[in-house]
Order: sequence, then C-alpha cells, then structure tokens
Amino acid sequence: MDPAVQAPEIAHQGGDEGFSRGVEEPRPQPKGKKGRPKKFRPPPPNLIRDLAVVLGHFFPDFSAWLGEVDDPRCGGQAVYALKTLLLLGTLLFLGHAASRNHFNNRIRDSLEMAHTLAKLLGCAPDGVPHLDTLEKVLRETDPAQIEALLPKLVRRLIRMKALDKWRVRGRFPLAIDGTGLYVFRDRHCPHCVKTEHSSGTATYGHKLLAAFLAGPGGYALPVAFEFIENPGLEYDKQDCEIKAFHRLEARIRLLYPQTRFHLLLDAIYADQHVMRKAIRHGWAYSITFKESDMPALWREAQSLLALSPEQVRTVQLPRGGTRRIRWINDMAYEEMTLSAVSQTETLPGDVEEHSFAHLHAEPIDGLNFVETARVARMRWQCENQGFNVLENGGFALEHVYSRTNAAAKCYVGLMCVAHILQQLLTKGLRADEFKSMFRTFRNYGALMLEALRSVPMPQSLDPPGQIRLSSA
Repeated sequence: MDPAVQAPEIAHQGGDEGFSRGVEEPRPQPKGKKGRPKKFRPPPPNLIRDLAVVLGHFFPDFSAWLGEVDDPRCGGQAVYALKTLLLLGTLLFLGHAASRNHFNNRIRDSLEMAHTLAKLLGCAPDGVPHLDTLEKVLRETDPAQIEALLPKLVRRLIRMKALDKWRVRGRFPLAIDGTGLYVFRDRHCPHCVKTEHSSGTATYGHKLLAAFLAGPGGYALPVAFEFIENPGLEYDKQDCEIKAFHRLEARIRLLYPQTRFHLLLDAIYADQHVMRKAIRHGWAYSITFKESDMPALWREAQSLLALSPEQVRTVQLPRGGTRRIRWINDMAYEEMTLSAVSQTETLPGDVEEHSFAHLHAEPIDGLNFVETARVARMRWQCENQGFNVLENGGFALEHVYSRTNAAAKCYVGLMCVAHILQQLLTKGLRADEFKSMFRTFRNYGALMLEALRSVPMPQSLDPPGQIRLSSA
C-alpha cells in the first residue's frame, strides 16, 4: 500500500480531522458552537471467547446438562442432537435476536456459528440447525426438564462459593414477583387467564411468577418460575399470583432442599399463610407494608413507633442524601410476632421524600437495622434487573416465540438460562469495562449476535483467573 495513504488513515481513526486530497484539514464547526471531542471507546473483546471462558469456569458440565434433557424424537434419524438445539435456543436469547426469524436470517449459513456450537458442546461441526427444528422438538419436550437447568446452574455457583457474600445472616435474598407474558384478544388456549376491563372488553393472556436470587451489584439470577394459568376451560376460580406462589414455594424447596432463603415480597403476599410457611422452613422474609392492605396492623405500628423515639437512626447515603430508619418489634398478628422497618429517604435535588415500610419475621435492634433495611429494598432488583431486562433489555419476554403452550414454556426456560449467562458475562467477567465498551444490554446483545455470526472461536483459551460476582 502507498505510504502516503497510510498516515491520514491512521489519523482519521483517532479524532475529528477531515481530509481532502490526502491532506489534513480542520472540519468546519457551526458558528457559536465548540466542537465536542469524541470519547474514546475501547474495541469490544472477543465475545465468543468470553462465552467459552465463562461456561468453562462456572459450568464445565453445561454440555452434559443439556444432554440430560430427554429427546422426544424416537425415529433415530435426527440430524442434530437435542443439546445442539437447546444451546442454539439459548444463544437466540443471549444474542437478543427478539425473534426466531431474525436469528435464522443472521446465523443460518454461518460456518463460524457451526464451529462455535461444536466447540462449546465438544463435538464435530455439522452445520447450524434451523430454529424451526428446535420449535418442532420443543413442542414435544417437557418444560419441567428445561426449567431443571436453572437449579443446576445456581447450585453450581453456590457450591463453588461464588455467591457466599450474597448471604444475609446465612440466607440468600430471594425476590419473588409476577409479570405478564403475552396477551391475545381471543382465547389462545384453554389455559389462558381472562381479564375483564372497565371498557367492557376482555383479553386473554399468560402470566409468569418468577424467583430471582438478588445480589450486590444489581444481580438477579432466576432460580425457578411458575406459570399462572387456568387448568382448562372449566374451573371454579381462575389461577392467581397467590396460588402460584404456593406452588412455586414448594418447587423451590424441592430444587434447593439445603438452601435457606430470605424472601423479598410485595404487599400482595402480606398473608398469614405465606408468613407461616416461611417461618416453618427456617426462611426469613421482608414484605412490603402498606396501610391500604393491613389497616389495623398499620395503626398499631404507628402507635408503637410513637412510643419508641429511641429506635431511630439517620444514615448517609453513598450517592448523597440521607435515610432515616425507624423500627419496632413485638407486633401481634394472627398468633405471630412481627417486626417492621420504616425508611424515609431524602435525595439531592428531590423535593419530596420517599417512604418505604416492610414487615419482618425476626427482631430488629441497633446492630442489624441497617442490614435489615438494605435487604428489604433489594426486592426492586426483581423488577429492574429481572423483569425489566427480560422485557425491555433485548430478551423480548413478551414476544410470542411459539403459540404451542409447551414450546412457549420451554422458550422461557432457555431465556432464563441466557439471562444467567449474560449477568455472569457483563456483571462478572466484563464488569469493569461494560459501560465503556457496551453502554447498554441492547448494544451488548447486538455485538454478541454479530460475534456468533462472524467471530471464530479461539483454538485455546487462557484461564480467566478469578471472576468476582460479589463486588457492588
């Protein structure tokens, strides 16, 4: 190449210079405005290598776990193994493709994608399957087997002590909340939940109740989920979030028999049956406390707060502002003894104060009030880093990936697996560089999809060293 051309090309990569006939010229600026220098943004890393490193470090048996899912095909003529299809479905969500057609159009003929699948699964490259093949298989697959991948991932993280600093008094914070999946004008299937609106119209939809392990730094790892759906066209009462909670709570105890949790719940769960179950299993809980839901207990709490002026502390917030914390103990409710924490937060620039109150199962004192108040507020991670990312951060939770009920549930399971991997990649391996390299999860997903299509898998992977998941 002509040396006279190389110099301006290199200069052009670094700033705002203009070029005319190979000579540097200042780019004209609008009158009255100063040029804003470009911010330096480092090039993105090899995201395919990152994926292989995280899987090898945290989940060396990931390929074997995918292979444990029962293959419903019994003809013996399957071209692609089921674990190849399941990995492809996971990468569909990790690449934020938002639809099966979009993902197919990007990676269908990619030789690099075939090599990536083969490298991650430990098999010979044999091409990239069409996602219609995955759809046909998932229609006959038991969704419970896909959901069973989640406890394998989470239990592995717990056993390798990667989440030890997440515990609060020996328990893991577990935020549980519900959200809508998709809505139809007409009944989609016999299991749809009917919603009647004030306008006189009705819609039919599917909903989801999910449990997220909340950790410092904004982690929200999905550990289990339960679908809110009717048993069929005939029923006495429709399914609801509280009914689904009791089914989900039983499943969590079955999947994590030796793990104790600190439940983080919304005001809808301020119910004696929910509280008794948590206490019976040695779990703690923090439940949003509202006057509208429990007026009698609220009045009692206000009276006890007035009689306990010494149980007040004011703490400074790291981002500025103050938080005033008050607490009370020994509230009688349905033959149980409850405690409550009230928080009033004042932030710089805010005209109004922000108030929060939560019910607790254990006594509060001057030593544990800060920790008790902090863990209660972590329930928001279920909505912000959990459902909000799944709905608006590129995963497209509300998109109808399949109109077949079984396949739709399987897609939710694969989406949750991808959500765990994305957090380990962005908040763990690339936590320090994430904002400078990607800025948003959507940008990260777009780069991941392009990497899946065109970036080769490295022949050898250097050990990642220590990947911390507990830094705030």
